[in-house]
Amino acid sequence: MDALKTFFIRRKFPIVFTVILAIGIFARTWEYAALPPGLNVDEASIGTEAYYLYKFGMDRYGLSYPVHFISWGSGQNALYAYLLIPFVALKGINAFAVRLPMMLAGILSMPLVFIAGKRLLGEKFGLLATFFMAISPWHIVNSRWAVESNIMPFLFLAGFTALILANTKNGWFLISSIFFALCLYAYGTAYVGVPVFLLLTVPLLLKIKRITIGQAVIGAIAFILIAFPIGLFLAVNTLQLTTMQLGAVTIPRLPVEARYQTMAAVFGENPFVAVAENARIMFDVLWTQSDAYPWNFVEPFGYFYKYTFPLTLVGFLLTLPFKFIKENRVERWLVAAWVLAALAVGILHPVNLTRFNLVFTPILFCIALLFLDLDKRLPQILPVAVVVFSIAFVFLNRAYHGEEYRKVTSAIFNEGIIPAIEYAAEKSDSLICFTKEHYSLYIYVLLTQKYHPSEYVDDMQWINPEDPADPARKLVALKRFRFTPDDCLGDPRAAYILTLKESPPNSAVEYVEYKEKKFVKFVVHLPK
Repeated sequence: MDALKTFFIRRKFPIVFTVILAIGIFARTWEYAALPPGLNVDEASIGTEAYYLYKFGMDRYGLSYPVHFISWGSGQNALYAYLLIPFVALKGINAFAVRLPMMLAGILSMPLVFIAGKRLLGEKFGLLATFFMAISPWHIVNSRWAVESNIMPFLFLAGFTALILANTKNGWFLISSIFFALCLYAYGTAYVGVPVFLLLTVPLLLKIKRITIGQAVIGAIAFILIAFPIGLFLAVNTLQLTTMQLGAVTIPRLPVEARYQTMAAVFGENPFVAVAENARIMFDVLWTQSDAYPWNFVEPFGYFYKYTFPLTLVGFLLTLPFKFIKENRVERWLVAAWVLAALAVGILHPVNLTRFNLVFTPILFCIALLFLDLDKRLPQILPVAVVVFSIAFVFLNRAYHGEEYRKVTSAIFNEGIIPAIEYAAEKSDSLICFTKEHYSLYIYVLLTQKYHPSEYVDDMQWINPEDPADPARKLVALKRFRFTPDDCLGDPRAAYILTLKESPPNSAVEYVEYKEKKFVKFVVHLPK
């Protein structure tokens, strides 16, 4: 009997971890690629860039291997597209291929959290943090669609995990430096978050001799070498220099003001007012657990079940080096440094749930830390909390996979636009005009038609091409495609791709009858 008891005690943690991992994988793969339905314009953009890099060795503007994409005009982070290349090469530009690396990163994040948590405060803390990651509404939503910035929390977590594994006898600090440098190519908020975090942690690790000066120097050299091209990109666009080439690599000058400039308080006319307003927005996002973008969260669950911010706040206080905290002060400070780095982002940029994605993993650590400390004093609380959160997780999945969320995201993700374009292009040999009710639909034309950039780049015309208030520039025409219905009025043979409530405009040439074919949220109108 004692031997049997010992057997189960030894295997308790692996069994619990396996169950947690299975739950997390289920939440990230159930109806994968079909929910959210369709393909968001940013997903279509990054998928198109990946395909163009694979097929033509250039982005959709004809630039050879850029370190940052021009994309909509004000820029788009490039790393995810490079990670996507083998997937779109095998499967094409579709939801399955475009979202697969993000889903895999979401799954891999759970063992990383366990490794980091176990190294920080022990196996029990690692399991608790992994459980919170597995059922986290933010992380589930984050893992299931592929806006390119969603990859940054995974890379930062990988860097953080490598950092806390580092000591004087291994090479983990170098690996950590590489991951932190890659974050700079994943999302612009890393320009602030990564340096702040490293400044708050590396000197401490040197002081306590967790790493040597030699390791720090080698890590710094690796970081600088990897970060150098993106540093050039920042210099080119901040100083308004011309586009540069480093061999086959392009450092592009964006045609409008870069996104990091329009968003950052330091570039505004009144930085102090901007910082105060950003702090207000940040607190509002943290407290309400929502923003203005329904694809970022599932109502009413927020980023972690709506009413948990007070738990986060108390957990964060337990990471700070107060005198009453006697154990694991360095490890707790590493979590605090991550939170502080994320708060620095929120002060310098007006955040939403996407722009603030650096903060949510350490929030899970903070909540896990609070319950771990409570468990030492009141052991009954932790099982109750696990049951309550598990019930909430069930209701989250019911809402996420329900009709209401599907209906909301179907419109936002332009469900039906890709087959509608393919059908219209096959059936019509004349002009094809789009609805004005949706923006940036030209990206779906590039996605489906796969023109070589030399076929259209020189002819691209933009509405208000240099308007800094309109970073997502509006294209007038792309070969035979037009992006307002009125542009086809002079052609009675033109086809239209419109929303369900729209009809083709009256032709100025002659009366035309149309046959219609519906594609979810869109209708193709072909002249009879």
